[in-house]
Amino acid sequence: MSDSESGAIQLTREAGVATITLNRPEVKNALTPDLFAELGRRFDEVAANPDDRVLVLTGTGSAFCSGADLGGGGDGQANRLTQGHVARRQFTTEAVMPALKLHRLPKPTIAAVNGVAAGGGCNLALGCDIVFAADSARFAEVFVNRGLAVDYGGTWLLPRLIGPQKAKDLAFRGDVIDSQEANRLGLTLETVPDDQLMKRVDEYARILASKPPIALSMIKTGMNRLMHGGFEEGLEFEAEAQAVCLGSKDFRTAMIAWLKKTEGEYSGE
Repeated sequence: MSDSESGAIQLTREAGVATITLNRPEVKNALTPDLFAELGRRFDEVAANPDDRVLVLTGTGSAFCSGADLGGGGDGQANRLTQGHVARRQFTTEAVMPALKLHRLPKPTIAAVNGVAAGGGCNLALGCDIVFAADSARFAEVFVNRGLAVDYGGTWLLPRLIGPQKAKDLAFRGDVIDSQEANRLGLTLETVPDDQLMKRVDEYARILASKPPIALSMIKTGMNRLMHGGFEEGLEFEAEAQAVCLGSKDFRTAMIAWLKKTEGEYSGE
């Protein structure tokens, strides 16, 4: 296991699984603009590392992430928020760029939600491909209660996850929902006892890490891209993606493993 970062955002690696841990428990892992930018750099690092097959995102203490640390940006943040529309627009664009990097990351991403996930922290979790929640997890689209619009990708994510009416209801009310309600709505894949969360996530992540990475990347990219595309466009993408997969060493490895009834070891080539 290696640890490439100490402090507020930690990145560790083991058996093809890269784990990013938000480590500011004193503020429920809220992130300043600088820390959101650092998170984006960590996403870039995982995307570029062929040894990282799967990304797990979690938090320390009693929270996954409580969103933006509105009081932790210093005078520079306050100045940018009072300099007019153009400055505010640039500030908010920069703040949400890591959400785009997470969405485009060409590897499976898993959120292990161990406590409160609120505001940008909620949509950070929902931006992962798979979400596991501890029994104690709570989700909240709190933006409206702060006089804010939904951000960090939530405006796009929520209607696709649970339908437009339920999405609007969550965003309009800004209420906190517990892990059971989140699972009932379809925001999470599973709800797990708190003391079993990371064990279950690790088991799941290792299964994905054992799969052919090119195929996983194509599956994820296609599903993300074609959520707002037509059927014909979907067939076009699938034809191209399949051509890439058929030309890969991983395809040949998978076929040999299938014929021999063994497990393949995939290189991502």
